[in-house]
Amino acid sequence: MIFLGEDISFEYSTSEPMNPRICAEYFATIMERKGFVLNFSLESLEIEIDKILEKYSKSLDSDREILEDFLTSYIGESLIRLFGGDWDGNFYGPLNRVGVNFYTSYIIINDFRFNPNHFIGYYFSNGKKSEGTFYDYLYKRDESSGIFRDFLGGGLIKKINNNIQ
Repeated sequence: MIFLGEDISFEYSTSEPMNPRICAEYFATIMERKGFVLNFSLESLEIEIDKILEKYSKSLDSDREILEDFLTSYIGESLIRLFGGDWDGNFYGPLNRVGVNFYTSYIIINDFRFNPNHFIGYYFSNGKKSEGTFYDYLYKRDESSGIFRDFLGGGLIKKINNNIQ
């Protein structure tokens, strides 16, 4: 299978459900070859996710579906590495789609349950104008914008921090 000009069918496991950690690490490797710095840091979430969305959100539907799964794994895995927690539910990778991450794959950090796919799914469906940037989602999302306006109230990082203190 070709994703963003690269054949990924021989490098990536197609077993389902799969390990989102492996998927995230593989995605980081692919995107580093394309010039992005995906090192599971907060800075990569603040800067690189928006760069990737800007560059690839208008890609072919097939690439966008694969990108959605890869971004879901990367965002979730980055948050787990930064704040602790673990994956729960089933994660469905991009090559053998038998489930939908929007409903099934989430992370748990203390008592906080978060579906990493939601922002990406809504961004691809509604666009940047409606959903804003991922940076804003991390820090500034308030009760005045986007589908998650009632959910975050000050951004994802604040919500996570409030649940781990």
